[in-house]
Amino acid sequence: MLLFIPRSQDEEVSVKLRYWKTKKAGMRVGFPAEFTLNHSEVIHLYEALQQGLKVAEQGDDGEFLVLRVDRESLLSQNQNSFSVRQAFAELVQDRAVLQMLIDSPDGLSILRGMQASARIMELQAAVIELEQNLQSEVCDEDVYQDWCEANSWAFGNVYVMRDDVRELGPGDIVDILMECTVNGLRDVFELKRANHNPLLWDKSHRSWYWSSEASKAIGQCHRYLDVLHESSTRTLLRDHPEIVAYHPRATIVMGRSESWGNEELRGLHGLNARLHGIQIITYDQLLRQAKQVLALTEQEIPNSNES
Repeated sequence: MLLFIPRSQDEEVSVKLRYWKTKKAGMRVGFPAEFTLNHSEVIHLYEALQQGLKVAEQGDDGEFLVLRVDRESLLSQNQNSFSVRQAFAELVQDRAVLQMLIDSPDGLSILRGMQASARIMELQAAVIELEQNLQSEVCDEDVYQDWCEANSWAFGNVYVMRDDVRELGPGDIVDILMECTVNGLRDVFELKRANHNPLLWDKSHRSWYWSSEASKAIGQCHRYLDVLHESSTRTLLRDHPEIVAYHPRATIVMGRSESWGNEELRGLHGLNARLHGIQIITYDQLLRQAKQVLALTEQEIPNSNES
């Protein structure tokens, strides 16, 4: 039951809503519950009803995808990710819809929120993929090569993006070449097998030392860095003048450290500290970096409850 409350002093409208919680055999039972809406609440209710009527007046049945906006859950149990992707794809491709959002007071905030949420979902999917590969003990270098090329952000926000160029010269092909945000210079990233242990323990001298696989990778990167550094004074990359290198650095990713204790971690840190311009990290450390980037990105999304 809907009751309008007239006023003689001003033009504001109040509405009292009365309803019965239970019915038996079509008859109202017990006392009714009721609440009153003030003028602004009535306006909001009217606008919501107008929107609902517009949908109800459509000529065909159509299909509608209802999404929750309280950030507790995006999908209900009967909605799949394909439906959501399809709905958003059609939404963002409609220039009229985008223009309406831009012109509305909160439109730009909505668009930024959608962009940030999409980015977070992308990062989450990448983290899950890397974690699953490691848990499944995938050792193929090509698998991690593809992952790192698609998710170079995992090496930190200090790097902008990877270069398509990988060949520094005849026979010298790096896995990944990336630009540093701070100075625009390039650094080298080499990916080795996840089942190759980078360091070993010498019982007789009670010290950690590089494994043969790690030593070979370090020597390989030394050559790459020399060739890349020389390109700053010679035209080794004459077809790509945008690639600038000066005292470049190299990061080698190999092995696992999930089961390591403090001694192994300190050993790796100490050996890295004695190198110049080269460091070795494990795939578990790369995963930890990726999770940290994800956590920082999630913190940047504004709280939906804030006005």
